[in-house]
Formats: sequence, C-alpha cells, structure tokens
Amino acid sequence: MKTWSFLFFVLWASTATAQHDSTGLWQAQPFDHLQLWLINADDNFSHPYLTLEQALEEGRAIIHNENSQTLWIENRSDTDLFVEAGDLIKGGQQDRMIADDRILPRQDSAHDLNVYCIESGRSTQRGSEPLATFSASHWMAPMAHTRLVIRHDLTEQLLTPQMGGLTAPDSSELELLNSLGNLPQPILYPSAAQEAVWNDVVTVQSALTKHLKDSVTKNASPTSLELSLESSAVADREHSFQHHFEALAKDHPHSVGIAYAIDGKLVGAEIYGTHALFAAMWLKLLRSISAAVIASPELPHNTNTVSEQQVEEFLNAQGTVTAQQIINARTRVEAAKTSFATRFTTWDTGFSQGPLHTEWIAN
Repeated sequence: MKTWSFLFFVLWASTATAQHDSTGLWQAQPFDHLQLWLINADDNFSHPYLTLEQALEEGRAIIHNENSQTLWIENRSDTDLFVEAGDLIKGGQQDRMIADDRILPRQDSAHDLNVYCIESGRSTQRGSEPLATFSASHWMAPMAHTRLVIRHDLTEQLLTPQMGGLTAPDSSELELLNSLGNLPQPILYPSAAQEAVWNDVVTVQSALTKHLKDSVTKNASPTSLELSLESSAVADREHSFQHHFEALAKDHPHSVGIAYAIDGKLVGAEIYGTHALFAAMWLKLLRSISAAVIASPELPHNTNTVSEQQVEEFLNAQGTVTAQQIINARTRVEAAKTSFATRFTTWDTGFSQGPLHTEWIAN
C-alpha cells in the first residue's frame, strides 16, 4: 500500500486564513469539534472523471427510477463517470442511496446500479420533482455505520467465519458485526440491510432535531433523509463549516483526500486517485462530515486532539483479512480489516498505477 504524505493546515475559529508551514504540513486547531487533515500525494494517473453530482446537474447522466433495489443509469457524456458508495440521489418514487463505488464508462449504461431506500413510504411524485428519474446528488450518507451496512456484501466476508473459509472473527470484529443494526434477520439478506439503513435514517433525523433544537422532518416527506439534510436548520450550521473549509481543495493543488476526527477520535478518511476528482468531491464530502459532527452524541467537550502520528498509523495499517467484489468490467473493490478501520479500495481496472478511491471507516 502507498504511504501517504500529509498536508496539514491551520484554521483558527476566528479566521479562515491558513498559515503555510515550510515543511509542507498544516497543523489544525479543531473547529466546532472537528479536525481535518488534507492528504497530499502525486496523482495516480491523469484520466478525467465526472462525479455523479456534476453529471446530474449538467444533464450528462440520467438515473431512471425502478421500483427495486437496482436502478438503470446512463452516462451520456464523453467522460467516464465515478459513482461513490453512500451518494444520495433525490427524486423518483423514493430518495435512494448508492450501495457501491462504480466507474461507468463514457456513453455507457447499466441496469444493475445497487441502491437502498432512504425515504420509507412514498411511491408517488413529490411536488414538481421528476418521478421517472432522479434530479440531484448533493449529499452523502453522514453515518459511518450506514456506509458499512450498504457494503454488506464485502463486510460480511470480512467478519463472518462461514464465508470463504475465513477464520472466526475476534471480539472487536464481532462487536462490529453486531453493530450492523438490530436486524430482524441475518445481514446476508438485503432486506435486513435495508432495515438497518432505515433505522440509521431515523437515528440521524432524531440526533439532528435534538442538537439543532429544530425539527428537520417538517417537510413534504418526513421520512426522507435527503430532505432532512436540506433543512434550513442543518444548512445554517453546515454553512459555518463551509465558510472555514470550502477553499482547501482549490488552494492546495496536490491534495488528494482528507482524514477527519470528531471530538478527538479519528472517524474516517477518503483518498482519490487524482486531485481533480478529490476537488470535485470536496464540498459533498464536507457536507456529509458537517452533518456527522452536528449529529454526534452530546459529550463533554474533548480537549484532546489527534496527532499526525495517529493519522499516519491509521492510514498505513495493513489489512489482516481481505475480500473482493467485481462491480463491473471497470470496477473492482477490495476490503480489508485493519487494527484501526475497515478499508475499502476501489480500482479502475483500466489503470494499474494505483487505486481510484480508498475509504477508511474507523472501528
């Protein structure tokens, strides 16, 4: 695995101005319980990608509504499309969430885009939104637990001793397996994972309402995670994070990802194969992280901060058990369980220089 160099930054609560360190590191002071680290590295390749947010906004991709857990997606552009696990899509008969990373080649389509429902109950048109297609993708799943559940095809291989002759999980792995929701049936069944996603939606909505002291479900569809994240109460708080962090990707042309901690605990990291792809994903990532901070449990303020060494150990820890999933001809996803996190690595099989996307979800 590649060893990443780090580009830390300093952002004080009173200013959005960063002070550059000649060593190439920017050391952060927490802002509103959040620590962020930019990760600096050379691009793995120069191939361009279109994000799902860009593609839907510009009409260069269409996701057709299907009343099932698989959708039909068209890439009508001349650029390969990158779809990320956890992307929320708005519209259709129900708002949905993408289950897997996927590279969809230019001028190509697929009828097997796996999704989960993040809005229970609705099956009719909502206001003036399109019913036959999905209109936008401005958010990602804010809960780490949700992102583990939606990748259950991989995580069950890591954690379940019956799968592929793997050895029995240790106590920490059992704890993680049990955390995948209080499910009515084993995680092997998609309906159980869907139930866990709906449970997470309710958890996020309740936490946001409690911490913002303003309901986030007073809207046209109270069960929708998408509409809750779009609420004015969330937006007001989210804008403060955006004010401090928005320019980071643009201002640092060698940045390819981030690691982040909430209240002194590392939560996760995201690294992309190119700076351009990271920059295109940055604001969407920031919205998701902001929502995670807002929805975090109310704990006594933790004055401890995560060190550079801890971040390096988190990212560079080797996986002890691996699993693999072939999404399509261009997309292979590998999973590994490290001592600190579950790591998902997505490869564009058209390129061998390095992974396109790596996500760490802390244990």
